[in-house]
Amino acid sequence: MFITSLVVKLFYPPSNLLLISPILALFVIPAEGIVEIVVLAILVIFSYPVRTSVEKESFLSIRTLAIYAGIGYLVLSLMPYAFKVPYPQTYIGLVIAFNVINGAIAGLAVSLVRGK
Repeated sequence: MFITSLVVKLFYPPSNLLLISPILALFVIPAEGIVEIVVLAILVIFSYPVRTSVEKESFLSIRTLAIYAGIGYLVLSLMPYAFKVPYPQTYIGLVIAFNVINGAIAGLAVSLVRGK
């Protein structure tokens, strides 16, 4: 989402903030928030176009993982903004941490739901 934020800044530059949270960006810079949510939705939608029944069954866990990871990203991307510290290293560390936590929670949820 950081790259998406940079691309939006090229075309819509009234703010110098770089936001990685689509939910927060909707309130601060609406154009950036909408673009980030659309990009996230496209990433989830691209896990769905499987037409045969054999592939559909084997990719069902991947589709579920994409949905859980997308929803988890929307929620957990607010984590770096929950802790206010003046150091950029802490912000970058929280961004890395929420991505790791999002992947772990999404993977665990899929394995529990699918039961395989």
